[in-house]
Amino acid sequence: MKTNISVTLIGSGNVGSQLAQFFHKNGIAIDAVYNKNEESGVSLANTVDSTFISDKTKLPTNSTFYLAALKDDYYLDELKGMDLKNKLIVHTSGSLESQKLNQFSARWGCLYPMQTLTKNHSVNWNKISFLIEAADKKDESFIVNTCDLLELKTSKANSNQRRKNHIAAITTNNFTYHLLSTIKVFCQENNLNFDDLKTLLQKSIENSFQNEAFTMQTGPASRNDLKLVKEHLKLLEDNKNLKEIYELFSKQILKKHHNNEL
Repeated sequence: MKTNISVTLIGSGNVGSQLAQFFHKNGIAIDAVYNKNEESGVSLANTVDSTFISDKTKLPTNSTFYLAALKDDYYLDELKGMDLKNKLIVHTSGSLESQKLNQFSARWGCLYPMQTLTKNHSVNWNKISFLIEAADKKDESFIVNTCDLLELKTSKANSNQRRKNHIAAITTNNFTYHLLSTIKVFCQENNLNFDDLKTLLQKSIENSFQNEAFTMQTGPASRNDLKLVKEHLKLLEDNKNLKEIYELFSKQILKKHHNNEL
């Protein structure tokens, strides 16, 4: 598939690299790749048949849009010095307030993937939810139509809604990784098989999307079994991190289900 859409990429990190390769594969030309890190930028530019640029004053002037895929707190500094007036800047941040891009161009938009993307890992693009936003209806329609062309799943969200979605995504993804890594350490220290928890975890996730999650709650805290909760906390004396998590979650479950204190 070939399109008449072209993009200049600003940033060649995880998100930028994955999107650039996806665009290239689907007929969107990558006019140039700008990045501070030359090695990363050159590598990506070669992969997508593009040109690496290290001078922010020499970006292409005729790209359909300019995709800025940067760390959340880098956007405003990195875009300074770029001549993007009247260009469509599309950022990929979960937390950036889009209107802050007004200082660079009155035309801005957002294409935020609700998924952790890392280099060199395959991505099932049509299962990822993208949150989109734009300064005006014309550019919003362009972003929507481009996503439709690429068969991406989208929904509209303003900056405030997107920031809240970002919080939900962080707690779902990063906090789950932390919880599971803490449990894995506990299993290793006590000669338990972490893999035995896989079916339980998968069923819990499945249940959470099929039912109201709080109605599926089980365990001693949900039964108001304070004696067993306290016994478990004693057994966790040597694992401070898991003890803190267990105690915090137990307190919240007790409060929600029984309006009780630990």
